[in-house]
Amino acid sequence: MKLRNVIATLLLFVGAQAWAQMPDMTVPVDTAVRIGKLSNGLTYYIRHNNWPEHRANFYIAQKVGSLEENEDQRGLAHFLEHMAFNGSDHFKGNDLIEWCRAHGIEFGADLNAYTSIDQTVYNIDNVPTQHQGTLDSCLLILRDWSCGLSLEQSEIDKERGVIHEEWRMRTSPSSRMFERNLPKLYPGSKYGVRYPIGLMSVVDNFKRKELVDYYHKWYHPDHQGLIIVGDVDVNHTEAQIKKLFSDIKNPANEAKLVDEPVPDNAEPIVIIDKDKEYPTSSVDLMMKHDVYPDSLKQTLPYLIQNYAKQAVTGMLAQRFTEAAQKADCPFVSAEAGDGNYIFAKTKDAFDISASPKDMSKTADALKAAYLVVRQAAEFGFTPTEYERYKSNFLSSLDKMYSNKDKRPNSSFYQACLGYFLTNEPMPSIDYTYTMMKQLVPAIPLEAINQVLPELICKSDTNLVIINFNNEKDGAVYPTAEQLLDAVHQARTAKIEAYVDNVKNEPIIKTMPKAGKIKKEVASKKFDYKVLTLSNGVTVVLKKVDFKKDQVTLSGQGGQGASVYGKNDFANLQAFDEVIGASGLGDFSNTELSKALAGKIANADLTMSDRHMNISGSSTPKDVETMLQMAYLYFTNIKKDPDSYGNLIQQYNVGLKNRELDPQTALSDSVTATLYNHDWRQAPMLLKDVKDINYDRILQMAKERTANANGWTFFITGNFDEATIRPLICQYLGALPATKAKNPESKRASEVTGKTVDNTFYRKMETPKSTAYMFWMNKKLPYSLDNSVKMDIAGQILSMVYLKQIREEASAAYSCGAQGAQVLADDGYHIAQLVGYCPMKPEKKEIALKIMDQAVKDLAEKCDAEMLSKVQKLMIKQFDTNAKTNGFWGGVVYNDYKLHQDNYTDYKKTVEAQTPASISAFVKQFLAGANKVSVIMLPKE
Repeated sequence: MKLRNVIATLLLFVGAQAWAQMPDMTVPVDTAVRIGKLSNGLTYYIRHNNWPEHRANFYIAQKVGSLEENEDQRGLAHFLEHMAFNGSDHFKGNDLIEWCRAHGIEFGADLNAYTSIDQTVYNIDNVPTQHQGTLDSCLLILRDWSCGLSLEQSEIDKERGVIHEEWRMRTSPSSRMFERNLPKLYPGSKYGVRYPIGLMSVVDNFKRKELVDYYHKWYHPDHQGLIIVGDVDVNHTEAQIKKLFSDIKNPANEAKLVDEPVPDNAEPIVIIDKDKEYPTSSVDLMMKHDVYPDSLKQTLPYLIQNYAKQAVTGMLAQRFTEAAQKADCPFVSAEAGDGNYIFAKTKDAFDISASPKDMSKTADALKAAYLVVRQAAEFGFTPTEYERYKSNFLSSLDKMYSNKDKRPNSSFYQACLGYFLTNEPMPSIDYTYTMMKQLVPAIPLEAINQVLPELICKSDTNLVIINFNNEKDGAVYPTAEQLLDAVHQARTAKIEAYVDNVKNEPIIKTMPKAGKIKKEVASKKFDYKVLTLSNGVTVVLKKVDFKKDQVTLSGQGGQGASVYGKNDFANLQAFDEVIGASGLGDFSNTELSKALAGKIANADLTMSDRHMNISGSSTPKDVETMLQMAYLYFTNIKKDPDSYGNLIQQYNVGLKNRELDPQTALSDSVTATLYNHDWRQAPMLLKDVKDINYDRILQMAKERTANANGWTFFITGNFDEATIRPLICQYLGALPATKAKNPESKRASEVTGKTVDNTFYRKMETPKSTAYMFWMNKKLPYSLDNSVKMDIAGQILSMVYLKQIREEASAAYSCGAQGAQVLADDGYHIAQLVGYCPMKPEKKEIALKIMDQAVKDLAEKCDAEMLSKVQKLMIKQFDTNAKTNGFWGGVVYNDYKLHQDNYTDYKKTVEAQTPASISAFVKQFLAGANKVSVIMLPKE
């Protein structure tokens, strides 16, 4: 039975009462989106949205990508995307980037684009909307992207090197294996030979006319859609679109878009490959099937199918987690999903992937993962599993709906893009909420259990297996016969029905004796309240409702890792994850996740250098559950040998070949150099895993949580104060405490004060050169003014790097810098300026010289135009962030804990800066700074 026929059958299960309120099988389009189509074929979508306030996003989507390339054009689609930022009718050279910066629009973060195999999308995000002229100019930019790119020879030649470095930076062990096997994965299809980055031989040698011809052939109104979302005047925006885009012509002999088919394979496709830098083994079993027709997606059956497949894969995820915790399970993790066959929109696949415990167990892991799926397909999911899934789904639906007025522009963009490209439904949130609230309770388990059997191949037709491995001398790799035999064995093995072990009891059976609020102080400046509880715990309450579905908990206190010695190195490294893998109360880790079904709440206990920390979040209705979990971390962490055993296996697999990755070597070198090879900052290696002691970690957790006196908890979000106060007393007020406060740990690790140059050479499959430069000053007093100047210096330096290293020298694809001054609650402070650049090896000397000289130059002269652009961006970002819960949590923490007000005068401080003040500051900063350079170069 085809999956669509299953969905049709599934509809019969839905009760008559539910259908009585569904008069139309068609999913209505959100009427808040203005949709139009010009006579030339260009489609536009305009949606007013006032969150965040005074911001808008602009997009132009092309229904073309690398699939439209000929063999001798491989890479032109992506190259063309780059050229959109290098000159057009109204913005010469780099004027577009500079115009955006002048209006607080950051290149990279706000101004960007991407090219995939079947689409190319350009975006201008977070545009300030206070001036209509700015918005009209963004539409002009979209028009230039549509038909007005200059494609000048000089800019093309400069960009060749940039794209070369993007290719180099993005090349990884998995991408190397993936790309070279695409022709086998897509036999007889262009999907196998159109990897979007293209061929560097084409990138280096194509003629300008080839790019111009490609542009005019494929970029025209019939293939284009505009999406404008945000605080805009919809009528004015529509009028401007008609004015700017109506006269654009389609080519006389227009090239039509033709979907590229993916042929079925009668015989299984088995890919086995290896790479010297690939650290582990992985195996995927894909079962190809037809896609849901685009023409039928605007219907209820499509929504129901999506829900049903989400339910199936969601419940499978829980089963995989449980299976992995068994000692004899050959995989450390596994998952399943259904969607595009790799990246083809014309063929879907059900995919089972597994991470074997060892390469020798790859076939066993594949078999075991398939058996989990087959068990669910043949016996079905249990009523308790489905009830949990429905409960979680409906809770997530409530969470989404409660925040319906605070959805970001990007969420509307994604809906419009799917509607434009593949006819995905685009209903209003009210329709989705109401419909799913009716449908989900009416869809019975019997219907859901019909879905998975239709996704699984009963034969080897359309079967695909992909196995990637670490290449090592003497290694024995799986064979195609072994992997296929594992599939055949899984199909015929004797299996029994799954048993869902659940505990139907509260996570806290006996309520602790509640504490009391002994003292209360209000902060008039930032409108928060400080509660002192009878056990010495302090709770800081700040009510904000920028996200109506969110309450966060952040607790800190006691002594941290610095009180332990080198003998506990492995335990300190593993502490957070081991505690996270443990249970709470009478529940194992798995039992706890089941017990929390329908609740959106979590909490975690972690250990930092000087403190213990509790972090958590919940919806307003599940605050009690979050506080209960926090309480249990202090009083009753449950040992869970199965979950711990699986974690150790994950360590063994993940750390076995960690040193093969050049980026890991670079990261390790940066940390070791910055911290003078301090053992506390060393990474955990495979040899350390044997020294992890579960009982010792539980003992450390008990020691560190034995006394809550002196702990401070910050609660921020949309809580009801009358409701939360008794819960605070019940759980945080009941935390164990003695009369004496916990002493705080001393700082155990500090960055070096020496000047160090660590340049090392590394053999790599794809030669890469990467440089980090750190300038650090611990003497500079902490202040808002210095903090702002440090930030500005970093952003200006980033602009200089981009201009000189990427645009002028073509020595890198991505480079940048950032500056910050930080302050800790023990008074420790440091100002840092960090430069980063993955360089073209042949141009490393140029890039390194620029990185160093630009900092010295900034101490002598600051570009006024760059400063102005940075100031506008910082003010815009400040206003945007000030509409988030997290921002106000930071304001309250700084005020209460650090006695710093980084809010009141922030904008005034930013605006007060001048080129002279920034240069003088950088000179002062450098005078007391040490420099640390870590540079990784390829070994011949």
